[in-house]
Amino acid sequence: MKLSKYIFLAVGTAILIFLFKKMGLATTLEYIKSIGWGGFFLICSIFIFSNIFLAYAWRVLVNYPLPENQFYKFVLARVAGDATSSINAMGAVAGEPLKAMYVKDILPLRIGLATVVLDRLIHTVSNILMVLTGMLAGLFVFRDKFFSNLIAFFALLIFFIIILFIFVRILKNHHNGVIMSLIDKLPEFIKSRILSDSARDKIQKTDEEISYIFSSPNTLRQFYTSLAIHYFAIIISCSLEIYLIVKFIAPHSGFLLSEALFVYIFGFIATSALFFVPANIGTSEGSYSIALKILGYDPVIGFSLGIIRRFRTFVWAAIGIVLLFYAGLIKKDH
Repeated sequence: MKLSKYIFLAVGTAILIFLFKKMGLATTLEYIKSIGWGGFFLICSIFIFSNIFLAYAWRVLVNYPLPENQFYKFVLARVAGDATSSINAMGAVAGEPLKAMYVKDILPLRIGLATVVLDRLIHTVSNILMVLTGMLAGLFVFRDKFFSNLIAFFALLIFFIIILFIFVRILKNHHNGVIMSLIDKLPEFIKSRILSDSARDKIQKTDEEISYIFSSPNTLRQFYTSLAIHYFAIIISCSLEIYLIVKFIAPHSGFLLSEALFVYIFGFIATSALFFVPANIGTSEGSYSIALKILGYDPVIGFSLGIIRRFRTFVWAAIGIVLLFYAGLIKKDH
């Protein structure tokens, strides 16, 4: 596992170096400098609001009495937990328990774990919705292929509705519990090591919390509300970020918000397919270059866009790690 990680890191770094040579270091730096400190601060600030809405999307799933003045802890937990996924897409799995642990003083850990599992499921459903949105944006970006794109969009939309319906029905009728059912599919020698009597009891309680959200129309409404907030928070913040960055870099380019949406979805699909590259090094910048070139813009703008977004990621990852240290969830080795 470690060897493959280093190999893919080396591949990603090689891609990044190649892109720097291909795009031109001087031009790229000039574009990056054009955003200025004020513009960069504005770009980073967008995700303050994004994290607030995402934290509320998580809070909606909690069926437990909480103090009204403690919502900020959900926001801090969101930033802290997502710091791991900012570093590596595969680290998102490790970041979920950290969120539950961050708020364990106001929310019992088993309920916190259940809600972050649900939040992760909602994140997955939201990602499928984003792909649909990218296809919808393509209707306006590639107008010469409007009808063929429209047919593909509706076909995928119908497929998504069917999958979502089946997904909700399975969760509603899964009496054994979602987590326990997944564990039961593991080989016996692995299951015997991780599934003690106490662990089984905790998992069953967590499964009960997850199944509760699908137990009635009122609680099911919480699931759809969280999904809607999650989807709009990400799609708006990321599209707006890309739009502003391109406008700062090339103010007279005529770049449209619908094009920014397409660029985000294109990059999202590309980096999701290449998730095994640590921190999406090289693949993220390359995908934005390709997307801008498809739209008829200078690919160096896309490459510079990727570098600026990476700087923004570093800022929020650093904030998240500081919060993890402050909460005592990361300890230095002695």
